[in-house]
Amino acid sequence: MKAFLFFKRISKRMFYRVFLTYSLIIFLTMSTLFVFLSEYYSDFIVQREIDRQEAVIDEIKSEIHAKHQFVSQGIRQLYQEERLIEDLAFALQHDYQEYIGYRLDKFSSSDSFVPYNFDIYVKNYFSRDSESIALRVRNESLGTEYMYLFDHGRWNQHIQPKEDSSFMLENQPLPKDKYVVPKDMYVVEEQINDPVSMDRLGKVMVYFSYENLDRLLSLKDTPSKGTFFITDMNKRLYYSNGNAPERLLRDLSYSAVQKKVNLDERYYIQSSIEPTSQLMVTAVISEKEMAQLLTYKLTIFSIIVLLTVLSIALPYIALRGYSKRVDEILNKMREVQEGNLSARIITANVDDDLTDISHTINETLDDLNDYIDRVYLSKLKQREAELANLQAQINPHFLYNTLEAIRMKSLAEGGRTSAKMIVQLAQLFRYSLKTEDLVTVENEINHAQQYIELFKIRFQNQLIDNFNVEEKIRDYYTPSFILQPLIENFLLHGFRRDSETNQLAVTIYEQNDILIIDIEDNGSGIEHKKLEDIKSRLKQEEGTSDSIGLGNVHRRIQLKYGAEYGVEIRSVPNVKTSVTVKLPLISEV
Repeated sequence: MKAFLFFKRISKRMFYRVFLTYSLIIFLTMSTLFVFLSEYYSDFIVQREIDRQEAVIDEIKSEIHAKHQFVSQGIRQLYQEERLIEDLAFALQHDYQEYIGYRLDKFSSSDSFVPYNFDIYVKNYFSRDSESIALRVRNESLGTEYMYLFDHGRWNQHIQPKEDSSFMLENQPLPKDKYVVPKDMYVVEEQINDPVSMDRLGKVMVYFSYENLDRLLSLKDTPSKGTFFITDMNKRLYYSNGNAPERLLRDLSYSAVQKKVNLDERYYIQSSIEPTSQLMVTAVISEKEMAQLLTYKLTIFSIIVLLTVLSIALPYIALRGYSKRVDEILNKMREVQEGNLSARIITANVDDDLTDISHTINETLDDLNDYIDRVYLSKLKQREAELANLQAQINPHFLYNTLEAIRMKSLAEGGRTSAKMIVQLAQLFRYSLKTEDLVTVENEINHAQQYIELFKIRFQNQLIDNFNVEEKIRDYYTPSFILQPLIENFLLHGFRRDSETNQLAVTIYEQNDILIIDIEDNGSGIEHKKLEDIKSRLKQEEGTSDSIGLGNVHRRIQLKYGAEYGVEIRSVPNVKTSVTVKLPLISEV
C-alpha cells in the first residue's frame, strides 16, 4: 500500500513521470537487446561445439575404419602367400601336436635355414600397430583355437581369465580350455576361407586397445568437451569417454541423428554410423560443459547493465537540476498561496523557459502587491466600517423588543415582575454596550441565558432550554452577539405560544479545529420555498444595511474569518429547525 501511495505521489511530478517513462523504455530496450544477443551467441556457441563434436566423430570413425583396413590388408597378404595359408589351414584343421609335427616336416624339407610360417607372419605384420594387443584364430566347427599375444602387460590388464593364464606366451597357441574374455578392447574379425575349395576354415580376431581414441580426445590442442560412446545396432556399449549418463542411449535409435534431450539438464546429442564396422559413434554434451556459453552470457549481461546504468544516470543528472528549479518555483507558489506575497523566485543565469516563467511570476507578484496597496486595503477598511454598522444595528432592535415585552407584562401584572425584567434588561444592555470584538464562550452563553430567562417571564412554563457545553470549550473565544440573535429568531418566528412543549437545545463542541454551535428547536419550522430563499440570501456576497438576525451573524463571521465559516440552516416544517455556526477555534486573544 505504501509503495502504491509513493508511486501515486511521484506520478504527479512531471520530472518523475518523464524520467520513469524514459527509464522504462531504456530498460525494455536493453532487455530485448540482451535476450537477442544472448540467444544469438548461445546458438552460435552451441553450433560451434556441435561442429567440433562432428569433427571428432569423423576422426573416431576414421580410426575405426583404419583398424578394419589394417586387418583386411593383413588377411589379403595372407592369401597371397600360398605356404602361409596352407600353414594356417593345417593348424585350424588339426590339433597342436600334429601342427608342430607338420611345421617341423616343412622346415626340414625346406632349402631355407630361416623358418617362415603363419606364426612369424602374424608377429611381423600385426605387431606393427602399437594398439594391437593379441590375435586369435579359431575353427568354430572343430574347436581349434590359437592365441598370439603382442603385449602381455596390456592383455593382462584388460582380460578376466577363467583360469591362470600365466602360461600364455607370445606366439603360443591358447588351448580351448584356457579361453579368456576380452575387456575394454576393440575386436576386428575377418573370416578365413580355403582359397581352393572356398570352404570356411575359421576366423581371425584381432584385439586392439582404445588408447588411440583416448589420446585423440584428451591430447589435442583443445580437448574435446562432452562424452563419446561407441555402440552397435543392439545398443551394446563398446567404448565411452566422459561423464554423461549412459541412460541417454536408451531412447536413441540406431541412425545418424542430431537432437536435444532434457534429462536432469539439457543435452545435445549427435550420432553417426561407421559403414565398415556398422558401429554407431555418439557424442553427448551438456549445457554446463559449454563454459564459454555462461561466460558470454555474463559478459553480455554486464555490458548491458553498464549501458543501462549510464543511459539512465546521465539524463537523470542532467534533468535533476531542471527538476530542482521546478521544485523551487512550486515552493514559492505555495508560499504565495499561504499569503506570503513577498516571496520571490531566485532566477538562474540560464536563459531558458524556467527563467522566463520565474521572471513572469515575480513581475506578477509585484503588480499584485501594488494592486493590494491601491484597492484591497481600501476595500478592507470599507468592510470593517460595514461590520461595525451591522453590529451596531443589533442594540436598538434588541432594546425595542425587550421594552415591548416589559410593556405587555406590566399591563398584565403588578410591579414585582416588571422590576425583575428591568434588572435583567439592564444586564443585557450593559453587555451590548461592551466594545470587545471577541468574548469568551462562557460570557456569550450567559448573555443568551439572560435573554431566555427574560422571555420565560413573559411565557411561563412554555419553554424548556438546554445548553450542552464542555468545560474546556467555555474558555474559547467567539465574536460577541452570536447566540442571542439566532435564539431570538426562534422565539420570534418559531415559538408556539399555544404550546407548553417548546424546546430549545444549544450544543457547542470542537471538531477538526473548528468551533461548532448547534441550535435546534422544535418550533413551527420553515416552509421549503422560504427556506431556499433564506439560504440563497445567506450565499449572497454583499449584505444589506437592514439585514439583522441570521443574515447579520452569517455576514459578520464571513467578513471576519472567510467563506469557509458562517451559518447553515436546516428545517422540517412543523417539526424542527437546526442552525449550525462554524467558527475558527480561538483559544487565546
